[in-house]
Amino acid sequence: MITEAQYESLYAFCRKHYVQYYDVQVELVDHLSEAIEEKMKTNPKLSFDQALDKVYAGFGIKGFADIVATRMEMVSKKSRKQKWKLFFSYFTVPKIAMTLCIYAAMLLIGKFLTQDYHRGLFLFIVGVCLFVFEIVYTLKMNKLFKAQKKEMILTSERLSGVIHSGLFVQIFFSNSLFDYAGVKQMHFTAYAIVALFMLIIFISLLAHRDFVKELHRNAITLYPKAFA
Repeated sequence: MITEAQYESLYAFCRKHYVQYYDVQVELVDHLSEAIEEKMKTNPKLSFDQALDKVYAGFGIKGFADIVATRMEMVSKKSRKQKWKLFFSYFTVPKIAMTLCIYAAMLLIGKFLTQDYHRGLFLFIVGVCLFVFEIVYTLKMNKLFKAQKKEMILTSERLSGVIHSGLFVQIFFSNSLFDYAGVKQMHFTAYAIVALFMLIIFISLLAHRDFVKELHRNAITLYPKAFA
């Protein structure tokens, strides 16, 4: 049986061979420990270090590099799938009621604002509110991971895949694309289209927030020592 000290040496061995991600280290240590025990049972004369060298040699010249790359690709693919699932959940029962109410409210406001300039100004204000919302929720989500002590591939996915509302506001309402004259030409149809884009951005932000919360729960459940 492998001792606790030997388990710790396996973690150190992984770090020495450029595996800095704790979740990958856990998987590798489990694999290495089982393989080492098997080799030591087959050949009792082998020491722990000798068995480890033989097991590591089986990974080839690249060592753990392929394992890390495969793990990153797998986590990224799974995260993208989950993000899309959470995004589309806002277009299914019961969340679609909220989505439709928000868009209907924006359309009613657009009808109420009879002047094109006022419609453009209202959308600009909405865009700024989206930007502020993104900053606030990002700060709150980052606080969830302040207790994380070890780097993981799993939690690195919280930083990818979000639509940045500030960039949208900056581009759409820049002087070159949406100056005062352009605002005055914002008829209701154009207003409805831009409002729809803003709604999609808002839903994307909500879905990403849900994803990060779910990611945090899963990370603590699967790797509690990373937050100790």
